[in-house]
Amino acid sequence: MNAYSIVNFKGGVGKTVTAVNMAAILATEYGKRVLLIDADAQGNATQSLLPPGEYRSLLWLLRGEEPFYENLIEPSPIRGLDIVPAGDALRELDVDLIQGRQLHMGALRDLRDAVEEDEAYDCMIIDCPPALSPACAAAIAASTGVIIPIKLDAYSVRGMSELTAQIERLRAVYPDVRVAGVLPTMWYRSDIVEQGETLLRANSPVRVFDSRIRRSPKVDESTWTGEPVVSWSPRSAAAQDYRAFVAELMEVPVNE
Repeated sequence: MNAYSIVNFKGGVGKTVTAVNMAAILATEYGKRVLLIDADAQGNATQSLLPPGEYRSLLWLLRGEEPFYENLIEPSPIRGLDIVPAGDALRELDVDLIQGRQLHMGALRDLRDAVEEDEAYDCMIIDCPPALSPACAAAIAASTGVIIPIKLDAYSVRGMSELTAQIERLRAVYPDVRVAGVLPTMWYRSDIVEQGETLLRANSPVRVFDSRIRRSPKVDESTWTGEPVVSWSPRSAAAQDYRAFVAELMEVPVNE
């Protein structure tokens, strides 16, 4: 079973939009049973798919307080797509580390293996926070493929080496972790963006997907409607690009 974590230590690069739309496309257009895990305390993926409310989160797994993953899963309005929600309580994990509390950093790997053994889902997608927090590290450790959305500005492109180096260090402990590729997001036609893309493709230490996600106001609209842009505005530039990206991803062997 493939498990994809959506990772970048910078905010505002399209991680949540990528995770939610990937999950929706795989569920609705590929007939996959998808488990989306919201590992970001901001809970934006949760807010995109679930009504306001109090939910049990990944915190329970990482603390070892909930041994049964079924007790954390909530059904989304999209057939074939379920979610493990997030919330502010995930911020407590940072305090746990400071206080020396033992965390179960392999919890998401165990969840992945249990889901696969139970044949409950076909794939997992994990929306990560913009930092190498305990939840993010656990997500990367559970991944068969890390996807790195990147906005084509100088800071993001220059930060690629450090980001991939951090992932490489985690591979020393979890050698089956791979970077599936880098996904340019918020792309628009301009000399500086096109130059940034050329620089990225020439110098990236890992694969850069052929697909790129164009900037579209429909993405911002979809965050207000509580549904993925691929269903809110299926013919928008971003929706078309996300479909092309998922089609490309499905052809990428992540375990080489």
